[in-house]
Amino acid sequence: MAKHNCAICGAEVGLISEQKLADGNYICRKVCAKKCLKVFNKVEATLDSVNAHIAQVEYGTKVWNQIFVPLTKTKVKAEKLKRFGKNGQLYVSPSTGLVALTENRYKIFIFGKSTLACVYRLADLYGYEYESEVVKNSEGKEETKHYCVLFFHNTPGLYEVRMEIRSGEYNDMEKYFNTQFGIQKTLSNIKNTWKQQTNAIKAMADAVKAAKDGNLDEATAGNAIDALDAAQYGDRTEWIAKADAALAKVEK
Repeated sequence: MAKHNCAICGAEVGLISEQKLADGNYICRKVCAKKCLKVFNKVEATLDSVNAHIAQVEYGTKVWNQIFVPLTKTKVKAEKLKRFGKNGQLYVSPSTGLVALTENRYKIFIFGKSTLACVYRLADLYGYEYESEVVKNSEGKEETKHYCVLFFHNTPGLYEVRMEIRSGEYNDMEKYFNTQFGIQKTLSNIKNTWKQQTNAIKAMADAVKAAKDGNLDEATAGNAIDALDAAQYGDRTEWIAKADAALAKVEK
């Protein structure tokens, strides 16, 4: 039976100890595959995406320990974290503009706990959708599992997260994120939404006029795109500034 070498560490792997990737490469299950979060789909991944995810986890775990862990103990109301997920694995930090997806690892049962994390800028969360599926439990009975799928832009590695959530939790998540971005469709937010749409229309009009006059530059086109994004997804300017300021303080 043919053996292969791990494309990351070079170790020889066999049928049981190998993980085949979508591009035909193999990685070892014992070391390199374990550096990935379990929600990362290695079967559909390429070697480049696996390497990007491993780097993402290494950096994210560092950010988790330096920024999020102290915030889990804070008594300052404005700094408190918001948690989502069936096991509370998603942490949102409004005070820093960051989001952490965590996974706990144990050496023996519940002993020797360590936490791995992917950390994202809240500003890069551009989509969240609800999914469900009916499965059979250990007793052979059917039960419905609920999921929230999160989509992050500007993110190498794990950028689409399918996270199991509690029944009914998605509505709370959707309302929370929409509120943070100012895109909720409620009467109380209609003034803010109208302002963003007006800005988008004006920016597009400026871009069209510049194009007709033959002097459309990169800045004008960029302003139009940013205004359209703000109208559809909410203005993320403050969230970007918060996250970048927090990440700038992370020690290498």
